[in-house]
Amino acid sequence: MPQHSMHLSWTAHGDQGHYLWHLPDGNEVRVVDGHNGHQEFMEPEEAFLAAIASCHLLSFLTESAREGLSVASYDDDPLAVLGQNDQARIFVKQVTLQPLVTFNGKQPDAGTIQALHQRAHEKCFIAQSVKSEVIIEPRG
Repeated sequence: MPQHSMHLSWTAHGDQGHYLWHLPDGNEVRVVDGHNGHQEFMEPEEAFLAAIASCHLLSFLTESAREGLSVASYDDDPLAVLGQNDQARIFVKQVTLQPLVTFNGKQPDAGTIQALHQRAHEKCFIAQSVKSEVIIEPRG
């Protein structure tokens, strides 16, 4: 199985609230614990949400193509809800994906779209790797 890696660095300096993710392709993502006026930074919780939503998107595109469907656009406004587990530790309790998908050519019915989302969810290895409940509420 493929492995994925990155480098994380934090250095003591004037603004100690942020750190960097150094990606293998040379890009960097600036990460912060709480925005506190730093809108150009990403929070780890946002990255977690983006990873689940992105994995679902890619799985949905694959499942659609397998059905001979051409996706024209896919927009999502995912939400994450924090909660406490049985040990009173904070975790991402629930993730809600709200994809709005449009298709080129052949238009599937709502049942087919729901089935595609279900298959995409089952094949999304990130969603299958987390304790969070993942809810999919297609729009449109």
